[in-house]
Amino acid sequence: MKNIFVILPMIVITLFSKAQSNFKMGVNYNFGASTYYGNKMGAMEMNGSEMPIYSLKLSNGMGVKFQYSINEKWAMNVNASYQQRGAIFDKGMYSYNPRYKFNYLDLAFGTSYQTKEIIKKSRLCFSIAGTYNLLLNSQRVNNYESYNLMNDSQMSDFGVFASVGLNIPRVEMDVIQISLFANSGFKNAFSGVLLDNGMVGKNLLFGLQLNYLLGFNKK
Repeated sequence: MKNIFVILPMIVITLFSKAQSNFKMGVNYNFGASTYYGNKMGAMEMNGSEMPIYSLKLSNGMGVKFQYSINEKWAMNVNASYQQRGAIFDKGMYSYNPRYKFNYLDLAFGTSYQTKEIIKKSRLCFSIAGTYNLLLNSQRVNNYESYNLMNDSQMSDFGVFASVGLNIPRVEMDVIQISLFANSGFKNAFSGVLLDNGMVGKNLLFGLQLNYLLGFNKK
């Protein structure tokens, strides 16, 4: 699995090596909150039990980003990152709030648009992407122990990513990107016994994303 983080950058660099002035690459960091949506909150479900009411859980992520500028305003983007997801449930009932901890390898393919300069050469930037999320591990954690949920979790998810923020130019061709983002999954995160018992929850993630992209001059 770790080889993906090596192979993907090599492929992208090879594809864009002949257009260096239009190509940027760098790292990103996400800080935000995750939860699940799509459940019937408070509704009586199978076995006479209530579906859990999910609460927000802090989530972090980091990865690499590749950007190819088609022109001054439009660009294509490829992201590969490690991202935490999950949710708190039964909040306030115990000394430690039980939670689902799901970690994914995220691959995102999309496009971005930046406006004209607005403040000190900075530009507004809007982006949208489709995402493929591969499950790396999943757990249910309480005050005493954690349970491996890999056999009761969907191994992949598809979703959509959107963000709005600022592109701030730095030395020469470099860019700092600061944006607010949201990422919604389409598939139920649960499978196996949990799915048979009526568990429903689709990934929802939002927060702040920081990117630092290195630019390349023409040779």
